[in-house]
Amino acid sequence: MRDALVHVFYNQKAILICLIIGLTAGVAAALFTPPKFTASSLILLRIGATEAAQEGLNGPQQFQGGEAVARALQSEVQIVRSDPVIQAAMTRLAEQGEGRRPDPKTMAAFAKALKVEIETGSNIMRVAFADEDRAHALAAVQAVIDGYAERRAELYVNASRERQDGEIARYDRALNDTEGEILRIRTDHDVLDIDKDVALASDRLEALIQRAGQAQERRGAVAAELAAVGRQLGSTQERVLDSQERTNSTPNDEARNTLLRLRQDRAHIVEQYNEDWPGLAEIDARIAAAQAQIVENAQDIRSSDRTIRNPVADLLVTRRASLGIELASLQRQSAELAIQLAAARARVADLRDAEMRLHDLERSRSASETIHRSLLIGRAGAALEDQAVDDSNTTVRIVQPPTAPQTGRDLRPTLVLAGGALGLALAVATTAAGMAVRQVFIAPGEAESSLALDALMTIDAAAADPRSEAGRAAIARLAGLLLDVVVDGRPLQIIQFVGDSAPAKSRLALGVAQAMAARGVGSVLLIDLDAADHYRKKAADAVQRLPAGSAHLDVARSAAPGLWAAVNPAETPLGGPAATAEEARAFLDLMRGAFGRIVLVASRDFEAPDVRRLYGLADANILIVQAEATRAPAARRMREVVLASGGDLLGFVLTGRRRYVPEALYRWL
Repeated sequence: MRDALVHVFYNQKAILICLIIGLTAGVAAALFTPPKFTASSLILLRIGATEAAQEGLNGPQQFQGGEAVARALQSEVQIVRSDPVIQAAMTRLAEQGEGRRPDPKTMAAFAKALKVEIETGSNIMRVAFADEDRAHALAAVQAVIDGYAERRAELYVNASRERQDGEIARYDRALNDTEGEILRIRTDHDVLDIDKDVALASDRLEALIQRAGQAQERRGAVAAELAAVGRQLGSTQERVLDSQERTNSTPNDEARNTLLRLRQDRAHIVEQYNEDWPGLAEIDARIAAAQAQIVENAQDIRSSDRTIRNPVADLLVTRRASLGIELASLQRQSAELAIQLAAARARVADLRDAEMRLHDLERSRSASETIHRSLLIGRAGAALEDQAVDDSNTTVRIVQPPTAPQTGRDLRPTLVLAGGALGLALAVATTAAGMAVRQVFIAPGEAESSLALDALMTIDAAAADPRSEAGRAAIARLAGLLLDVVVDGRPLQIIQFVGDSAPAKSRLALGVAQAMAARGVGSVLLIDLDAADHYRKKAADAVQRLPAGSAHLDVARSAAPGLWAAVNPAETPLGGPAATAEEARAFLDLMRGAFGRIVLVASRDFEAPDVRRLYGLADANILIVQAEATRAPAARRMREVVLASGGDLLGFVLTGRRRYVPEALYRWL
């Protein structure tokens, strides 16, 4: 709120001019705007009334959605506002002595005063006319309604019945010709139902093709099999070996029987007598003789062979006979199928031709019947529509005749208020434009937002002079703030002020150095790279030289106790362009031991290389931003340069701030 009031009071002259311009325009418009009377009439538009009259012909009519009704109502509004209606109304008024004859200029003025609108959510159309004369406004509304009714009757009349009668007769003849052609084609091609006939013929043709393929396939297989049987029969023998027998055994062999009995007898005797009994030797001799006979009989081998007629040959002969019969049958069947297939294909082709012709004729007949039916309905509907249009009460009804209030509408107070609003809008726009194009800061909040830094202190314009009581108090507070800052456990010893305004920066740095010296923090050294010549002239011969390594520093004692000012910083590593950063750091380290605090004032050429190296050597850098003088881009650039050079920014000090808001109002906020 405070920032907004600051901008308002800062641009108060421009805001006052804008308010005066707006009020002047409003008063001028009010002086030239007399009270006006607005006559109005309400008309009920029955959308779809003519279609309702045709419901007996076309059946229930399709419901018209809200969008269709809105389009129809908007069309009626356009008819009322059309030039023919306005011209007819003005002509009627001129005949009654209520106005002039229509011309482009007067018609434009009449159309501007005429207002036609649709009541929200209804079919009510409001026709209004505003004029300084109440009687003329009423007459104008009535004239517009009469002109609208006449124009609407001209537009909606349907004069197409004669053309419809001719088209109906032509389509009657076309339908008769089409019916005769359909009957002739059905008779010529023996067609009852073309779809079923085509389906039956196609199925029969497909079945015949399958049977012919199967017969051809079987005939090829039978012929191949018959040839294979003939070849096999030629290589087959007439008789084959049935069995073959070869043996050395003799039926009812007496030697083997005798050997078996002898072995049985010997076994019985062994059980009855000793091994040395003489009878055993005789039995053993007989057993040996039997065994010798068996060996002799085994050498006599007999064999026998038996042959029969080859059964494969009989089977092949039988198979060849049956295959020959089947092949002859298949050849006869293939010939018969070929005849039937040709007939079926001819029938299908004939039906396809008939189907194409009948399809074209049926399509033509269907289209002709549809058009013929539409023409008949349209002719009856056109007659009913003409009757509905002739009767104005069918579609348009006057709900409220033209009426007007007894007292006119006075817009003069509204115009004055509108002028004030215009002035206020211009003031807001002017203030916004001023904020957008302004490149300087007038409040600390703007600087904080733009620089992304904290405001250490704001010094008002009344305290800009360090010699004044307010200036000394402000600088003392700033010096105390800087002395209280601790970084890494130690207070700030080298503080550098950076800015693009040499006088404001130098005055502030001198005041801060004096305040620090007055607080008894030890000797304070002021090194001002912009005002060194000024201190040299004031010091005259009261200069002391301090050795600092390979260089030296000339200092002069200030009138303030404990304050010393450098008079030749340009000859030291701090201001010499040829010096290095290490030399400057070594120089400052020597000065740290000699002085309690060192206040540096950077050159206004803040981007020079010899100045950039000092940013990283100081314990803290402080931007000096002068209200309404330091440009925002320059301040942002100073911040970027300090940070890019490795310096630490403690914040900024806004000097010379003017308080545009009255003190009492500012305190209240």
